[in-house]
Amino acid sequence: MRLAVRDVTAIQQVRVRVDGSQFDSSVMTQPEFLLSTRVVVRSVRHGGTQLQASWRVFRSFHEFQGLDAQLRHAFPQDMKLLAPPPPHRRRSWLRRHRGAKFLARRCAELNDYLERLMRSPHLRLTRFLDPRAPLVLRCFCNFDAGLATADVSALPNQFESCVLFLDYRDRDDEAKGRANSTVDSSEYSALAGGEFDEQELDERDRHSAEQLIRQRRPSSRVQERRGDDARLDELQANLADDRARNLSLCTKYECACRVSPFRVMHNKMTRMLRLRGFKQAYAPPEGALTALYCVLYKLQQFNDLDKRLYDALTGFPPANGTPAMAAKENGREATDMLANDHLQLSVGVELLRQTLANYGLLHVHALERHFRTAAVDLKKRLHEFKARRQLRVGAIELVLLATMLDLSILLITNDHEGSEQQILPLAGLRPIRKGGRISLTCGYILPTLVCVNGFYLLAERERIVPGPMADLESEEEMALTERQRRRRWQGVDEMDRRFMAEIERSLLSGADAFALAFDFDVADSLNSAILDAVWDDCQHNPNLFYLFQRQARQFGKGRTTARFFMQYLEVAFGLEGASYLVDFLLHVLPEEELRKQLLHARWTRLHRQLAKRVSP
Repeated sequence: MRLAVRDVTAIQQVRVRVDGSQFDSSVMTQPEFLLSTRVVVRSVRHGGTQLQASWRVFRSFHEFQGLDAQLRHAFPQDMKLLAPPPPHRRRSWLRRHRGAKFLARRCAELNDYLERLMRSPHLRLTRFLDPRAPLVLRCFCNFDAGLATADVSALPNQFESCVLFLDYRDRDDEAKGRANSTVDSSEYSALAGGEFDEQELDERDRHSAEQLIRQRRPSSRVQERRGDDARLDELQANLADDRARNLSLCTKYECACRVSPFRVMHNKMTRMLRLRGFKQAYAPPEGALTALYCVLYKLQQFNDLDKRLYDALTGFPPANGTPAMAAKENGREATDMLANDHLQLSVGVELLRQTLANYGLLHVHALERHFRTAAVDLKKRLHEFKARRQLRVGAIELVLLATMLDLSILLITNDHEGSEQQILPLAGLRPIRKGGRISLTCGYILPTLVCVNGFYLLAERERIVPGPMADLESEEEMALTERQRRRRWQGVDEMDRRFMAEIERSLLSGADAFALAFDFDVADSLNSAILDAVWDDCQHNPNLFYLFQRQARQFGKGRTTARFFMQYLEVAFGLEGASYLVDFLLHVLPEEELRKQLLHARWTRLHRQLAKRVSP
């Protein structure tokens, strides 16, 4: 089997080593070393199957020295720590560099040199398909010609990957025992009789509050690989997402902006804000969804209802407004107050994250037209954001946040040009916050190796700025009465109530969800991925898997209602798992009427779930 470079979609593994040497004094002036290359790739024509290819090429020692010289020219800082291959000039002068014993020693030295090169995470020499990565090793091991002529074979007993995966992070002992044991279909005999008891479903919701929807769990070998190389992959993906905002980003692998400490980048961001007449008003905790923290902190400046309720429930003493008591609030008391504020904001941010993801899933087809991204990819990204697996607010999430809460965000970025961007709500989508548009300014620190997700901080206009440079929005906010300020933000619960009303309006209209034509190619690929995901989630239990297939066929033939099928999915996978499956099953069902029924059942169930928490 032959494979072309254009067919390769991903390179899983690269192994380059020196396997031997040759020297024939009759036709050769210098010894040559046998460079063996083995790669594991994925191809478009073979789906998720891993393919292995290997080839060999001879290189002289002078060519190894040329490789080292090119790398030292491209990466002067990183190559300082790597010693070049030892030349052994004395042996060459005495003509003893052609013996078998010396050649075996030199092969070991060259192997050690190649291993140190490939272990260096910043060089990324094995990224043969990355146009930004150096192509020195790709040319040295003759990747293009070698792959085209190599004999390609499929790896046996490999771990097949799929698009979707349902994984429960914390299951109770009863659920574990039920999943690991072989059950009879009579255990679910109530399915054939009628509807489920909603009280039983509510009980399951409370037990499955910690369930997560995530992609297929990688193998242990991949988990052990989570190091510098994986961190660089995440950094490159985040920078590519920021590049969609037309930011001025460098493409050099050794640029200082990628490896600078967080303190240096934060000081640079503070100076940029000061030059524009701003100052830092709030800095969220590191390693969190910093954009959501900044937005929620800004909204609570208008109405701190959520904070007062949280303090009352936790028994935290309220802040005393008298000057005498305020003067005593220092040291440990101030630290406790700051920690309590972060805890209160973290609770609100978690609810805001859930609502933001659900709002995007509700209007996913409007986002598809605006961002020109497939609905399946958007759903996958939003579910990752909802599952607390993504700690980054990217370009799509920031626009969605501005749309949902009717915000105008001035984003000041610490790129090479100090870009300023105005993030405005999308036209045609209704916000779920009343009270008028709110303007805020955020500083954004680009992702680095220290902070791969980027960092947002809230800024405000300094009062010392002269009149012509004054912030009109700040003056308007100061002119608002106390009642008008409180009406601008009425808490997270009120936001969810308005989201419930938005669900009702969307279900009544319902035309936007099926405006696009049904794609049979996407349906075929998603169908196999969903079956793989359910098979893994059932712990390879055939009875549970066949039960899912039977219920899906019954609904596909119109023999059961969408509400009944949704309830079965909720019993089998939990509320979040059922919502996740339904969002992708909508791209599998060819009958438009069945898709409408299933979509209505999915959002009606979420509406009922929200009503239990925020009912007046």
